[in-house]
Amino acid sequence: MNPHTRRALSLFTLIIVPAVAAAPAEDPKKEDEEIPTAEYVEYRHLPELGQITISDGEVRGAKSVARVQAHSRELAKKGIFPCVDEDKPHVYRRTDELDGRKFETVVIINPPEDEDSDWTRHLTVRVDGRKKVDCSIGSSPDGEVFVSGVTIYPEEGTVEVAASDADGETLLPVGELEELNNSGVITDDTLQPPPEDEEPAKPKTEKV
Repeated sequence: MNPHTRRALSLFTLIIVPAVAAAPAEDPKKEDEEIPTAEYVEYRHLPELGQITISDGEVRGAKSVARVQAHSRELAKKGIFPCVDEDKPHVYRRTDELDGRKFETVVIINPPEDEDSDWTRHLTVRVDGRKKVDCSIGSSPDGEVFVSGVTIYPEEGTVEVAASDADGETLLPVGELEELNNSGVITDDTLQPPPEDEEPAKPKTEKV
């Protein structure tokens, strides 16, 4: 290699190497940042489907959370009750009739008591004036029960509860509590693992 070629390669290396070394390193803090979230309870009166549903939900992403916080009142009018006000509890009431029955639903949203606490939601449903559901919606205050949703089927005469314990195991109302005509009340305590010889019913699906 002649001197001119060697000198050109040396200059090339001096130019390229610093450029590679100067490439910005990934910020580990960005990878550890938690995505903003907000919880809510959704109430739906669906006469076309013959059911009433009350379910726990979550919003994810900074923009989505900001929209929920800015429009909580408008959302509540649509049956979406956000968990955004950390200063005081909120009570939401709905009354609907379906298949000749009157359903009075109350959702109470309690803010965290301190930095180590979570939001808690409570659901009460009265059927024709008689209390039928009186349980958590979402996580219970002690964290032992998680109710993801309650669906009422007036025509069938049943109420279905989707719940699990702290280990993720399925919980169901004991006995015949799912029947609307049964005088018992569904509470966190009456949600128990199904008997060992009984598997939880599979979701009802139809081919379309």
